[in-house]
Amino acid sequence: MSTKPKVVKRLVALGTSRLSVVQLISDTRHYVTSMTANTLFPTPSPDLASITTQVNLVEADYNVSLTRVKGSVAKMRAEQKKLVILLKGLAAYVETIANANPDHALDIIASAGMAVKKSPVRKPKTFSAVNGKLKGTVMLSNKGIPRGTYIYEMTTDPNTPASWTYIYTGSNVKFTKTGLVSGTRYYFRGAISNKGIQGDWTVATDVLVQ
Repeated sequence: MSTKPKVVKRLVALGTSRLSVVQLISDTRHYVTSMTANTLFPTPSPDLASITTQVNLVEADYNVSLTRVKGSVAKMRAEQKKLVILLKGLAAYVETIANANPDHALDIIASAGMAVKKSPVRKPKTFSAVNGKLKGTVMLSNKGIPRGTYIYEMTTDPNTPASWTYIYTGSNVKFTKTGLVSGTRYYFRGAISNKGIQGDWTVATDVLVQ
């Protein structure tokens, strides 16, 4: 009896609890700009006008709080909480749209200006390519073998053999590629050399760089 392959649901990572007020305001405006007139999101919920109104309130209260008027910080925090609730609702809306089209879920979330929540990274048993902790980076790893030499390549056009370029050859099984363009999809592959004999390339793994 055949079974359907498991579909991985993608979750949005807002990280609001770690953001300063200024960062929260900036991120919110980025989401609104990214989703305005975006055909992927025909009916944002909550609507973008409500979110814009709320972020304007937060920004106004923040500016007042800088003057240290009594009670201004508490008022700002209250409006900030309301904004976070709206953003969580918007993230849920984006997740629904994205997961309805799993083959393009990552691109859909990126189109909203949002990031994808990362799954816990475990020590890989085979080749792995995932977004790094910093923007524009990708972490690569492969199955470890004694005295192995690890080779990694990348491309943006996997259908053109000549486009693959070496990015690392060495004894470290893990390698972080830096200097990548955020929002661009890259493809990576690895091979292991043992006693001077290079094995087959792994299947290409694509990463939409954050």
